[in-house]
Amino acid sequence: MNIEISRLTMASNDQGGTDQTDRGLRKEYFGNGGGFGRFLPPVFKLLELAVAIICIGLIDDPANNSRLRPFATTRTIALAYSTFVPFLMFSVIYLFGKVIRENIPWKLQSLLNLTAFILYLATAICILHDWSETKNRNYWPPNTQRMDFLCGAGSVAVVGAVLYLLDLIVTTRLGAKGEIE
Repeated sequence: MNIEISRLTMASNDQGGTDQTDRGLRKEYFGNGGGFGRFLPPVFKLLELAVAIICIGLIDDPANNSRLRPFATTRTIALAYSTFVPFLMFSVIYLFGKVIRENIPWKLQSLLNLTAFILYLATAICILHDWSETKNRNYWPPNTQRMDFLCGAGSVAVVGAVLYLLDLIVTTRLGAKGEIE
């Protein structure tokens, strides 16, 4: 019976006291370039989650309390809700996946970020167009709070579109470099 014993070469002290395992662990935990780039997509998702919550809160009053006169068209409200809610859920799912250490492929993330950018921009344009049309009717009720909410929702949706565009750029660059899966 022929038994072979493998030999493991140990690093000598002239390499600064680090062995192969230590270098492998450093690369795994700290990434190639310090690893700061790996933390940008979750930070963007937290910001996008906050933007979606703010947009839903701002669009709710003009959407539901327009009995006497409409502040936004029903198409705009439908587009707003069908944009903000799914991407709010996507951000929550992404962050939950990061907590349990499950990764979403970067190509899928990039596709969802591109879709979110387009939808947020279209929603912002529609909301601000409805706000402008309502403002140009020259009928100002004593309380213009709903008009302010509508303008705020459109403005925050523009910020959301910019955040998704930045997230798209960062995710695509990091994914192409191989820093994220």
